[in-house]
Parts: sequence; structure tokens; C-alpha cells
Amino acid sequence: MAVMEDVKKIVSQNLVRLRKESNLTQAELAKRINYSDKAISRWEKGEVVPDLETIYALSETFGVPVSAITEKQEETERSEDEAPAVRQKVLSQIFLLCEIWFVICVIYVYVKITRETSIWQLFVWGVPASAIVLWFFTRKEKADTLLFIYASIFVWSLITCVYLHLMDANPWYLFFAGLPLQGLLVIRYIFNYKQNLKRIRIRHEKNDPKPEEPSETDEAE
Repeated sequence: MAVMEDVKKIVSQNLVRLRKESNLTQAELAKRINYSDKAISRWEKGEVVPDLETIYALSETFGVPVSAITEKQEETERSEDEAPAVRQKVLSQIFLLCEIWFVICVIYVYVKITRETSIWQLFVWGVPASAIVLWFFTRKEKADTLLFIYASIFVWSLITCVYLHLMDANPWYLFFAGLPLQGLLVIRYIFNYKQNLKRIRIRHEKNDPKPEEPSETDEAE
């Protein structure tokens, strides 16, 4: 029981901290994960622990790994050490995206002035380029949903770019090539989702061992 009480306390403290850091009320958080605000209140008070799927949904909502909810966090040292790193990552992504779109704009203006031709397709090519940059910088963050979104945007925008370059021939059938690729991305996303649930289940089984069954002597008493 002591172990279970510790788990409830850890989860409740982490949920309160993450919700406040995200500037969400209990009602707003409840709406995002399709629960009642009363359930959120009980979790934050440490009365009960959310089930495995809900914990995973919470981690996706807050954009943090599951361990940030289920494991004890050293709040002061952790926040002081990670905040600059997070800011640096965000700034790096923004800087690279700005570089990509700056180069695209320069090329477009140069061609427009020198050749009096509008190559507007360049701006379409900027979409898959931006998606692959975002995917590259997010691949180690365990943000499965974001990786899935970036990869999907890359696939379909790349096909769109190829189609626009061959538009005179109207190769609409190119979009069929995206279907198996999108299917593979969906399968991978579901696989990662189940693997995360499995890891959560194993961790909970270690932290919350089953109570011993009463012996015949105890029953007799």
C-alpha cells in the first residue's frame, strides 16, 4: 500500500505541475482528453491514478514523455537545466526554417527579375523541406504524434510538388503512391503507441505489486 500511495503522490504532483506549466485549467485539460474536471481533480489530489491509456494521452497533451508523469521529477534542478536547452532547440528550428524560406524567396525574386518568370512552385517545395527539418529535430524527443504529422506532411507535399512539375501531363495517379506510405506511417505510429503502453504497464507492475492472498489461517481467524 505504501508503494501505491507513493505512486499516487508522484502522479498527482506531476499532473499539477504540468497543467500549470501549460496554463490550463482543470476543465480545459478535461476537455482535451475527453474526461470530466472531477476526474482531473481526483488525480491531482492523489485519490486515484489514471489508467495506462489516459496517462499516455496526458503525455501527448503536455508534449512530454510518459516518465514525466509516472516518475519522480527533481523540479528545481530539472527545470533550470532543461529550460535553456528547450529554448535553444526551439530557436534552432525557427532559425533553420527562416533560412529555408529566405533562400526560397531570394531564388524566386532573382528569377522573377532576371528572367521575368514566376516559379511559384518553389514555395510549395518549401513545405516538404520544412517538414523534414522539423522531423529531424524532433526525432529524439519521443513525440510520436508530432513525428507522425511531420512525416505525413512531407509525404503528401512532396508528391504534390512532383505533380506540379509534371502538371501538363496531369499525372494524378502519383497520389496513389502516397497511400502505402501513409499506411506504413500509421502502422508505425500504432506500433509505437502500443510499445509505450506496454512500457507503462511493466513500470506500474513493478511499482504496484499485487497484494498477497490471505492464507487459510487468516481466513479461519
